[in-house]
Amino acid sequence: MAFESNSTWWKYLVKKRSLINERNVIMDELISVIVPIYNVEPYLRQCIASIVNQTYKNIEIILVNDGSMDKSPDICDEYAAKDKRIKVVHKMNGGQDSARKKGMETANGIYIGYVDGDDWIEPEMYETLYRLAKQSGALIVESGVIDTYTDKEVVRKPFYNEGFYNDKKFSDIIPTIIYTGNFFQHGIFPYMVTKLFYKECIVDYQMIPEKSNNLVDDVMCVFPSVVNSQSIYVTHKCFYHYRIRNDSTKRTRRNDIPTVVKNNYSDWLKRFNAPGFEESIESQLNYFVMYLFLSKAMDAFDVKESDLYLVPFGGVKKGSRIVLYGAGAVGIQLYNYILSNQCCHIVYWADKNYASFTDLSVKNPREIVNLDFDYLIIAIFSRDAYVSAKNDLISMGVDENKIRWIDKKYLENPMFLIEQSLT
Repeated sequence: MAFESNSTWWKYLVKKRSLINERNVIMDELISVIVPIYNVEPYLRQCIASIVNQTYKNIEIILVNDGSMDKSPDICDEYAAKDKRIKVVHKMNGGQDSARKKGMETANGIYIGYVDGDDWIEPEMYETLYRLAKQSGALIVESGVIDTYTDKEVVRKPFYNEGFYNDKKFSDIIPTIIYTGNFFQHGIFPYMVTKLFYKECIVDYQMIPEKSNNLVDDVMCVFPSVVNSQSIYVTHKCFYHYRIRNDSTKRTRRNDIPTVVKNNYSDWLKRFNAPGFEESIESQLNYFVMYLFLSKAMDAFDVKESDLYLVPFGGVKKGSRIVLYGAGAVGIQLYNYILSNQCCHIVYWADKNYASFTDLSVKNPREIVNLDFDYLIIAIFSRDAYVSAKNDLISMGVDENKIRWIDKKYLENPMFLIEQSLT
């Protein structure tokens, strides 16, 4: 499939949208909101109600039941019976990407939004994003996200300053859209759910057969559509509540990542059409692939016929006593990896927000200084968060020489790590 992102067609489309806006056409275009649903009965009512109660009323709500085995299908039908804007599609289980594709096939909207079935949104989300799209002429609008735990909320705003990015201003951000250079931080969030898309910008990417088994279904829709549209408005307002669940697919280990990368990498690159930025896009994509391996496939780095494990963290000998610091998605992945491989002994699992992890054996980091251990692995992928955590630990009295994070040589050249994982 060829994507003529820099063709006169795209430039015409952006100009056309801007002219329409200048003529003050009534702001009443249909927005289709696609909701993939799989076994989310405890959360689904809150999700659907948050969309039904949007202040922007001209919406089409497409609930795609992806073969749920709980009462989610009944809840969908219940809401559809009460609101004619709701359409329900029942299908056999095929994964989130499959559900979104089915939703796109059903969608009639000029614009497309996405909400996952276990999350929810603020009432003014789509009215605000639509207004920004119309006022600026942007084809895509990006907003922030609210990470929602059982006892707190953490707001994450987009990396770029607020405003409309097109033409030269857009070209200036291409080198940092996927990876800013600060491990690991995206320039644009890789999430479909924080955005409003002009349908013609996203439909082709959404409908590409995704051969990664839901590994990069968000990423390989979002980034190519943004880069190739060359038109995005960024707001720091946050509307989307991402429910932090320890049993979510984001926290699931994957054994097939080396195979998926080998089979699909060249196709991923071909989705981008940014003349003059080919090397930059490839470099950013390499960092993202390294991130995939580190976050979901630590096994790929094990040195065969050796007793060396946790290679990206400088290598740890089998049987070492480990303190694991960090209980987010990365921490859970490393914890499960170490337990399943029995490569090391976890003497303590700590996080400064330990009280929030009631269903995990996470404890107060203040006790670390009283423990006997060989290494402390900081299981955090944000460089800024890592630096903050390291400084906190040192101030508590932890020996700096025992603290490990991602080896510097891999951060400087991700291909070292990628090539090792693929051998």
